[in-house]
Amino acid sequence: MEKNTVTIEIRQEVSITLLWIVAGVILVSAATFLTPVTTDLWPAANVAGIVAFAYLVALLINTLRKPVRRRMQLAVGLAATITFAAIAYQWIRMEDRTHWQKELLMQIRGVIGRGICTMEMTGPLLKTLDLYHRQGANKTMTLADAFAKIRPGARPGSNIHKPEWEGDETTVIVTVMSPDSIVLVSRDFAALGRDRQFKNFDGATGMVQEQYTLTARGMSHVSEN
Repeated sequence: MEKNTVTIEIRQEVSITLLWIVAGVILVSAATFLTPVTTDLWPAANVAGIVAFAYLVALLINTLRKPVRRRMQLAVGLAATITFAAIAYQWIRMEDRTHWQKELLMQIRGVIGRGICTMEMTGPLLKTLDLYHRQGANKTMTLADAFAKIRPGARPGSNIHKPEWEGDETTVIVTVMSPDSIVLVSRDFAALGRDRQFKNFDGATGMVQEQYTLTARGMSHVSEN
């Protein structure tokens, strides 16, 4: 039985074009994937963009070589320069805007995080203060006793926050629980604080952290990060 064979002839110009395309894809892909991985995608995109720019310049030089006329070389070169400049300008603007949006979102998340911490601490402390003063002049219950009634099982070092959803890692830690004062400190599980190098009480770094102190006179607040 004779085997049917198909022969495909590719012109030299076409084969060279295909080689340029394959080389461009490989170079840009390698530049993207070999860039160190971070949470910011722009470093890899910038490296890939630089490689793509160099590749396109080399492709233009190869394409516009003789016998292409001098006038055509200048026209295409000018058009390419204008196009590259416009792309670079928009690229830089897009990167700046992306970073600005990221910072804005982090600031918004920080405000939300502080609100969560404040709500989780002021609620039980205000209830404790109310219970303490409802005793009247002859007080037999200390602030620590009143707080233990509001949050049963609370003790120095314990986390009084009750997770409200799966993955809720907000913590409210009792740092002081004495007859005269209650001190709570809270760290948000996702929001970054003002100082990214700040050491949180639980070993985390740079997260939002708030502290509230309760005495018989009321509450005081320190925004630690």
